[in-house]
Amino acid sequence: MQLIWMATAFAVTVMILLFLLAHLTAKAKRREICAKLGFPTNARLTPEQAQAFRAFEDTDMKLKKNFPNLSDRQRQLIARDILRDRGALPQRRRQAT
Repeated sequence: MQLIWMATAFAVTVMILLFLLAHLTAKAKRREICAKLGFPTNARLTPEQAQAFRAFEDTDMKLKKNFPNLSDRQRQLIARDILRDRGALPQRRRQAT
């Protein structure tokens, strides 16, 4: 009986740790993308910034799928240029605060 409780407690602990790792990884990726776009990394994004953020993620994923041989840096530079051409990002990068 005690073995079942220990196994259950271990499984719950592992699940919590995996959830925490996934959350921290996603948050770090979000901060990295915000910094590259020139948005504030620790503040809430405005609706326009949030829309540009999602558009950047979508464009980056499409480029990753269609051009797997490009480096991350090249792909993200192309994604930023595409969004600037569409008007989703300002022409000049703002300083991150």
